[in-house]
Amino acid sequence: MNNISSLDILLVSIYLISTILLSIYMNKSPIQSVDSYFVSKRNSSWWLLGTSMVATTLSIDTPIVVIGWIYSPGLWKNWFWWSFLFTHCIIIFYFSRYWRRVGVLTDNELIEHRYSGKESLFLRYFKAFYFSIFFNLIISAWIISAFIKIFTVILGDISYALLFVSTMIAIFYTTLSGIRGVMLNDFIQYFIAFAGSIILAFAVINSDIIGGFSNYFQLVKDLPTDKTSFFPGLFNMDDFLTFLAYVSVVWWTSHNADGGGYIIQRLCTAKSEKDGVLGTIWFILNHYVLRLIPWLFIGFASLLIFKESNNIDSETIFPILINDYLGAGFMGIILISLIAAYMSTISTQVNWGSSYFVNDIYKQLKNERNEKKLVFVGRVFSIAFLLCALLLGLSIDNIGKVWIFLWSVSSGLGFFLIARWFYWRINAWSEIIAIFTSILLSIFFLLLDYTGLKEISFFNKLIIIPISILMGFIATFLTKPTDINILKTFYNKVNPDGNWSIVKTGKSQNNTKNILNSFIFSANIIILLYSIICFSLGRFMEFYIYLAFGIIILIYMLKKLDSE
Repeated sequence: MNNISSLDILLVSIYLISTILLSIYMNKSPIQSVDSYFVSKRNSSWWLLGTSMVATTLSIDTPIVVIGWIYSPGLWKNWFWWSFLFTHCIIIFYFSRYWRRVGVLTDNELIEHRYSGKESLFLRYFKAFYFSIFFNLIISAWIISAFIKIFTVILGDISYALLFVSTMIAIFYTTLSGIRGVMLNDFIQYFIAFAGSIILAFAVINSDIIGGFSNYFQLVKDLPTDKTSFFPGLFNMDDFLTFLAYVSVVWWTSHNADGGGYIIQRLCTAKSEKDGVLGTIWFILNHYVLRLIPWLFIGFASLLIFKESNNIDSETIFPILINDYLGAGFMGIILISLIAAYMSTISTQVNWGSSYFVNDIYKQLKNERNEKKLVFVGRVFSIAFLLCALLLGLSIDNIGKVWIFLWSVSSGLGFFLIARWFYWRINAWSEIIAIFTSILLSIFFLLLDYTGLKEISFFNKLIIIPISILMGFIATFLTKPTDINILKTFYNKVNPDGNWSIVKTGKSQNNTKNILNSFIFSANIIILLYSIICFSLGRFMEFYIYLAFGIIILIYMLKKLDSE
């Protein structure tokens, strides 16, 4: 082990043991139903579900990629995930209400309420298998890969033992207490992980190379603009076109374009629509603004420290800084924060994937209604799934590339996930053909890349979207529409906007203002995001102006939301 002291080992041990004891304490009332296991009886407060969501996204892989992208090619690359801000804001003001009205256990269950026929049943089975096993397995594997990438730099081969122990503890409290245990642990783990990032930022900036914050703010002024710019340069056409694709296409073409996955699972745990909305707002503020602050400082500092290291793997910068600049005690704290980040994300992925398997596959195939048995199956699936993820995680090399690949394999689906809420003619075949087209084209491009026949850039992959949408629409109008009774029931329960002329009996909700509020709030978060970037680059006047402007709009939006 490199810089690990006895104190560090003691701190890590105390944290791991405390997590086990807390999980046992929280299990005073054993889980007896799938409703308790997967959605916590739908009684969660906004602060808990919101913090849990951001803890899930504050994974061990996230600072690796974010800091790595700042180093190469530059700050603007992070628009790949910043662009999902638009999705999250639309969820707040628009889709969250729809999802609550449907009252599903998983977002995949919506298929039963929206479509009909054997194709509907096939779609539900396929998506449940695809997302709970294939898709989720890759996500879990890259999280595990990130764990190994960081800890092998710091601990060497002992990192594999720590990975196994941390994973077993995560699966312990996940299977013991279900989503409630996951969320309560997430709440604690988020603040630990955030504190760890702050400690590292201070340590790096106060290092001998940089010499404190005063020197840092002087030095960052001389960094190349292509590394620090919020947007890519107009004259670098490849980067600029990629950026345009991120902000105009990526966010509405993803597999959770209408709020699917763990976001909807958390929203389904909310005790009210208001708690769901406020929880999501809290998540967005943390996800895009607050947690980013220390990573910005670390990322820009890495450009100063490694400025002559042309051959360095950008995804190893984060663990190298940890290893080189943290002393005894502080090293233990940062290790705990990384373990916490890992456990918060892996536990969510396991519980979410298990909910798909139990509710959308096993329960339907077996027609099983015994709640205790369903919970047992969920626990068995969780354990088996994580063992497979551990094996796969050891083979993933570049985490950032995996992010982009997972987007591409479902990029044609996002349009129809949104359209199904607004247009009655969208049916199960729309989604089936769209997602299969995306998968096949993504695999084709991957093979071209792998064999060296042709280098497929991100911009080239955008062709997947129009082809998938076109094929989906062809399938829509060549097949039978959804059963009229299913459509009527869905419309009466959800009361959505759009073209529902075949079933509409009342006046449209006309929720245009909610769409407008979504984009106003998105713009406001971008303003706040830009303000902290200015702060990290020492542009204090811009920071004060944008921060004040952003806070005023935020307060106004919250008051407006509360009045509604």
